[in-house]
Parts: sequence; C-alpha cells; structure tokens
Amino acid sequence: MREFQIGIIGVGTVAATHVKAVAALPSVHIRAVCDIKGRNEISVPEGAAYYQDYQEMLGAEKLDAVHICLPHYLHMPVMKAVAEHGIPVLCEKPVGMNFREVQEMASYSEKYGVPIAVCMQNRWNNTFQALKTAISGGEHGRLIGLKAVALWSRDAAYYQRAPWRGDMRYAGGGCLINQAVHTLDQIIQIGGDIASVEGIVTNVLDYDIDVEDSSVSNVVFRNGARALIIASNAHVVNSTIEIEAVTEKSIFTIKDFKLYRAPVSDPLDKTIIAEDELMPGSKSYYGAGHVHLIRDFYSYLSGNDVPFVTVEDAGRVIGLIDLIRKSSREGRRTEWEELYGEC
Repeated sequence: MREFQIGIIGVGTVAATHVKAVAALPSVHIRAVCDIKGRNEISVPEGAAYYQDYQEMLGAEKLDAVHICLPHYLHMPVMKAVAEHGIPVLCEKPVGMNFREVQEMASYSEKYGVPIAVCMQNRWNNTFQALKTAISGGEHGRLIGLKAVALWSRDAAYYQRAPWRGDMRYAGGGCLINQAVHTLDQIIQIGGDIASVEGIVTNVLDYDIDVEDSSVSNVVFRNGARALIIASNAHVVNSTIEIEAVTEKSIFTIKDFKLYRAPVSDPLDKTIIAEDELMPGSKSYYGAGHVHLIRDFYSYLSGNDVPFVTVEDAGRVIGLIDLIRKSSREGRRTEWEELYGEC
C-alpha cells in the first residue's frame, strides 16, 4: 500500500471510528481535519492541521483522499466539492437523503474522474460474508424469505443534542435512514432486485421530531422471495441486529454477532458457522467493519483489485427507504420503477 495524506471533514461521533481505523494503517496519515466547532471542542489527531471551512482546507492541503463524516444534508454538497478538487472520497452513511439526490451524486465519480466509496461497513462483517456465501452456493436451495429486526434506543436528548437528527429537511428520515440503513442494505444484498414495497412509518414516542421512530415493511424481490423488516428507536436498549434468511433447506440467523444454521425440518437444531469481530468500547455494536472497509478502500487506491461500495450501489437502500415512506404516505404498494419517474 502506498503512502496517503488524508483529510476528515466532520469530527463528530462516527469520525472517531474512522480515526481508529486509519491508525491501524501505517501508510495512511491524517493531514487535516475540518469541523465548524472550535479546536478546543473537538479531538484533533496529533500532527493534523485544523480548519473550520472545508473549502479552505481543500484549497490549502494536498490530500490523497477525504473522509466525509457529516450530517446527512451535507453529504451531497461536500462530496461534490471534494470530487471537483480531484480527490477520492469515502462518505459515511447514508450516501444521500433521498433517491433523487443519489442519482445526481452517482454522476460525480465519472464527471470528476475520482473513486467515491460509501461506508456500508456491515457488508464486511464475518457473519454477513458467510451468509452470502452460503446462500449463493446453491446447496441450501432457493431463497424463500428474509426477516430483519433492528431495535435501538434513542431518547429525547439524542435529538436535542443535535436537532438536525429529528428534522426531515436535514436528516432525510429517522430510524430507517439513520439506525437501520445498514440492515436494510444487507437485506438488499441478499434478496437482490426489488419488485415492490409496502410499508408503514410512524412515531410511537412523544418526541418533538418530524422523522419516524418506527417502521414495518414488506419487500417483494424479483426472484419471488420477500422480506419482513421491523425497525424502531423506541426500545430501552440497543439490541443486536437480527437477520433471518429462509431457504428451501435451511434457516440462517444472524443474532448476537453470530451466524447460525438450522435445517428447515428442525429449526431449533442450530449450529454456529461464523462470528463477528467486535471493537472494544461503548460503540462495540458498530462491529469491526469500518476497519476492513477503510483498509480495502486504500488498498483499491493503491492499485489492488478489491471491492468498494459505489454511490449507485449504496443508493439502492435509499430507494427502498423512499418507497417505504411513499407506501406509508399513500397507503398502497409501491413499485421500484416509480423511483425513476420521480428523478
């Protein structure tokens, strides 16, 4: 891997995960960071320059890549600015606030001639990798159905500390686009192309927010499989994500960071076939995916043939969220093709 001098725009909660992941890569060095908060209000990595204006940072520093760790509504303009400077981008989730935005953002890579990657790091989890391999191998038969349960806890103070999180204009949504987005992305990765969606978004807590705190939806894939997805921020703790995949011969379950397999004939006869690597600390439920995704991103930039998540690919989950919201708003089943009629 060659040497990289990089920048980070947005030095909040998730940026700390990026800093730790980069620290594990001896060839990647944080040259500059940018945040609107004062220097004494944030943690600036040792040796890094500090800016409050990202345009100033992009103009003053010679950077080999930039990580975008900002609130959702800033992803699109900042991604464009970085790409215009000819700098590769690694953007935190969600890639955009809606499918219309994503369609525009997907053009930046070709237009400005730079790779743009998105942090959908749960694709790198050991359990998910093993699940995809097992299903794609065909030995367990056809995929019939999926279940995903993402139950998190977010109190009123969570939205009060950062009011943009509860404002549709700046967040693009609530539990679906913020907390459950990785789980929805994994469901798409397993299920494939989406045919139709029926869903409900609602609020079961009395917070003063205009984004959803809960959602239930049914997704039908073009291969005939379907998925039940339940997401909520109204639980009292952050439960581990549960994903279940039912094939003709087997039932696979990801729960408590482990992947189990049971025969359809005896669902209780479970065998552990993979376990996730966990990161220490209060955010252990993030998993170790960031470390592997960021390593692979810089390996790709070094000329190696390794995968990364493109804007277009990451945008499929934003399309799904848009269809769930539209289904709830209009009280009907929505079709995937409707997304392109609104772009």
